[in-house]
Amino acid sequence: MMLRNLCRSLFIFEKIKTTVTKAKEARRLAEHLIEFAKRNDLSAKRMIYRFISDHKLVSIICAEIGPKFANRHGGYTRIYRLGPRLGDGAEMAILELVEKSEPATIDNRRKLIERRELVEGEDKKEKKEKKEKVKKEKKPKEKTEVKPKPTPAKEKISKKEKAKKEKREKKKAKKDRK
Repeated sequence: MMLRNLCRSLFIFEKIKTTVTKAKEARRLAEHLIEFAKRNDLSAKRMIYRFISDHKLVSIICAEIGPKFANRHGGYTRIYRLGPRLGDGAEMAILELVEKSEPATIDNRRKLIERRELVEGEDKKEKKEKKEKVKKEKKPKEKTEVKPKPTPAKEKISKKEKAKKEKREKKKAKKDRK
């Protein structure tokens, strides 16, 4: 799943920063998927979908990224080594596609892929606004004095007391008879 997510990010942003070992493994998978994208037929799309389960991204890979590499026979990605990470000393690298798109295209691609989350967020905001409007429209009700009802616990206690009194009276009556 980690490699799939790395490849997904690579195809969306065309450049990712990760460790060298992860970059090398993600490179293998990404180049394999680009080979399928160059074919751009139904079976190739299904193979890509096995690894990247997003229909929009699969269509972008086949329509935009695959044709860029039509004249190449491998070497679709490159790895730049950055040096050790400060926290744990792991070797860092940048994995990127050789043929890059314009920044505006990458930004539009990102917005298209992440559209689902943005739409859901807007719906929640709209619902909150509607609730607030409804609350403002409601007029406060006039306060009337309400007599408190006896709680069920008090009723139970009084019933118990009555039952105890009746038992006591019955016992006294039996003693008196004897």
